[in-house]
Amino acid sequence: MSVGYSLRFFRAVTLCVTALLLSLAPLDSDAAPRRGQPAPAFKTFSIKGQPVSTEGLKGSVVLLDFWATWCPPCRESIPHLSELHRKYGKQGLVVVGMSVDEGGERTVKEYAERHAIPYQIVMASGKISSDYSVRALPVLYVIDKNGLVREQIMGFSDQAGKVIENLIKKLLSEK
Repeated sequence: MSVGYSLRFFRAVTLCVTALLLSLAPLDSDAAPRRGQPAPAFKTFSIKGQPVSTEGLKGSVVLLDFWATWCPPCRESIPHLSELHRKYGKQGLVVVGMSVDEGGERTVKEYAERHAIPYQIVMASGKISSDYSVRALPVLYVIDKNGLVREQIMGFSDQAGKVIENLIKKLLSEK
């Protein structure tokens, strides 16, 4: 068996097991933050050691991306999110990659460096993932300058990317 095949097989099995575990998690329809509600509070550190918190992000438009290094749609979204960061970062957009990788911070750090991810990456604790009701990957939350959830997007596609960018432009223009 080739190494490439083994790695693909391992990732496929990991993805299936994760999907199964997430599907068995108790569903609490009230747990997921809804549009217009305050984003659940969190306080953590980026993989570079910088503090990241909902309180510190107020006043910015925030794009939270719950992702994992082994998730193909997550990896496909990274170039788009990087472009949004470059294009709108100076206007007040903050992109935060919330990694749910179980392989640990080292794996995520190496991945972020290898792919030159320009935005902040944090390790999402079980509490953060639970507070945001993460059941599948990727899931993105767009949060306005006042800390209110304005949109939740499950999965990623070019169309979802356009919706996100249009919403970001609108929110950045709000006072």
